[in-house]
Amino acid sequence: MTAKILTMGELIRTLRHRAKLSQTDLAKVVGVHFSSISRWERDQLIEEMRIKHLRRIATATSVSFSDLLDACRFYEVYSNPISPVLASNSQN
Repeated sequence: MTAKILTMGELIRTLRHRAKLSQTDLAKVVGVHFSSISRWERDQLIEEMRIKHLRRIATATSVSFSDLLDACRFYEVYSNPISPVLASNSQN
């Protein structure tokens, strides 16, 4: 069985569902409008997400901040084709 790599939006949605929170509930905890949660879950405007938002998402969904941050870094490396990590590997 192959593991699926989740997008950042899919990860947020999965964590929110697992915590049994609505988008509105999570938005209140994170301190944003529910439309921001909706956009993030659709991988739109992810660049507007701040560290404070990630910390609050981690707390609200009972995930350690470091685990969530690691998932974010993993997502960034594998979703960004111009990533320095990928660029240096492609030259070999």
